Amino acid sequence: MIGVLLLIAYSMRHIFHHMTNNALLGISMMTLRWVIHITLTVFWCLSLRRRILSRSIRKLLLSVGGLLLFWQIVRIIKYDYVIITEPIGRYCWYGFYVAMILVPTIGVFIIDHIGKPEGYHSPGWMKLLFVPAFSLLAVVFTNDLHQLVFTFHEGFRDYNFDYGYGFMYIIVMGWFVVTGLYFVIMLLVKSRVPGSKSFQKLPLMIMLGAIVFWAGYSMKLYTGDLTAMDCIIIILLLESAIQSGLIPSNMHYSELFNQSTIAAQIIDHHHAVHYSSAAAEPLGEQTIQKALTQTVALGDMLLHSQPIAGGHILWQDDVKEINTLTTHLREANELLSEHVDLMKAEVELRERRLQAEEKSRLYDRIATEIAPRLHKVDELLLKSRENPGQADALIAQICVISAYIKRRANLILLGEENPDASSRELESCLRESLDNLKLCGVMTYLDSCCEGSASLSDIVAVYDLFEDVAEALLLNLSAMVVTVSCKSDAIHLRIQAGCKESIEALPAFTLLGDAVRCVIQDEDVIIDATLARGGAQ
Repeated sequence: MIGVLLLIAYSMRHIFHHMTNNALLGISMMTLRWVIHITLTVFWCLSLRRRILSRSIRKLLLSVGGLLLFWQIVRIIKYDYVIITEPIGRYCWYGFYVAMILVPTIGVFIIDHIGKPEGYHSPGWMKLLFVPAFSLLAVVFTNDLHQLVFTFHEGFRDYNFDYGYGFMYIIVMGWFVVTGLYFVIMLLVKSRVPGSKSFQKLPLMIMLGAIVFWAGYSMKLYTGDLTAMDCIIIILLLESAIQSGLIPSNMHYSELFNQSTIAAQIIDHHHAVHYSSAAAEPLGEQTIQKALTQTVALGDMLLHSQPIAGGHILWQDDVKEINTLTTHLREANELLSEHVDLMKAEVELRERRLQAEEKSRLYDRIATEIAPRLHKVDELLLKSRENPGQADALIAQICVISAYIKRRANLILLGEENPDASSRELESCLRESLDNLKLCGVMTYLDSCCEGSASLSDIVAVYDLFEDVAEALLLNLSAMVVTVSCKSDAIHLRIQAGCKESIEALPAFTLLGDAVRCVIQDEDVIIDATLARGGAQ
């Protein structure tokens, strides 16, 4: 299609110059010709915004497109509307060299940005390239003063036909050719794209052909619309680099998406599938509709969605390994009957660091203080074996008691080393017990403000009170909020428990021998206790 339009534009020029004397027809053909050229250039620039991945390279290529449009416009002004009127026509002619000098200079910056991460900026020294570039432009635009670029034998009167080239013209064209060749050669050097090397050499072939064309034109071996040809050559050069992959672009992504190991589909607003990877499984209409609002479980897969321009993307996450791990964790929870042996092993590891008699004393103390809970664990384990249907609930209770046993033993060991400890030990104990209460389906929340240090005996007393309340309410408990505050003069504990059924009565709770305030309101239980230095209040 593009080739046909360019052929039409060339035909319009040929007819305009050689085959028509009708002024209106000539102007129409002339206008159609440059409309085709400019429209194709504009559409090429618009395509760059969609195809080029790198923002910096895209901006540089769009700058090239803007310069090409400028080149074509000043050419139209010079030849088609001003008709070589001095001095406008001559300076429009000089304006051609704005694009001829700056386009290959920008190409050097494009090369520098290829392969660089997003947000990369060219080093400051590269900006010095604009010094010779703008110096050459200054020489071109001041040619009327020195005629070092173009020479006019009979003055400016017949400048459009009777002119020659000065030595600065060679330097200007040398800048154009050398920077252009640098662009092409460095494209090939920096290429990391696998595939046909002959296709990747296409930019070099285009550049060499362009040099031959410019040389023949400069020697006046043939004539033609040099501006149109130069713009076509530059666009062909850049487009060949894009098509061959030398300049990264957003092309062939449908094939890449299809071969991707990610199970994904891209659908429109009507749920029609436009792109699908090979790993994606077909989805029903109801499944897609549901996935647009929430994550959908498909066995060992989770279906997610995300809105994008024009529709949605659906992708499937393989959670088989997670499900397997979950199964293993469930099996591990069922083996909690072995936790007593693990607790004894932990105590024995700690006892090896003490003297033989200290080991025996510590073991006796721990066994004495947690014996009721150990017996209770044994009873629950026996009951779970006799009643398999209640095993999950019983094991959850065992987890709660086991957390207390572990933390209680740890507090005993800490107390042997130092009578005081960080008040955060109490926070850790309460947090672990509350985490294990979640296994029983209880919603928990801990609001803690523990600072400084506290007596271990006070920490143990408060933790024992919490455990007594938790075990007393465990079978009927649905939610628990615990607020603990440890300050230099007192420890305050507040337990707010929500139960499944109304509470008629509870055992009397004590803190270091003193009764604790307990309020029962239907299904809610509130317990407040403050432990000051020297006793409970």
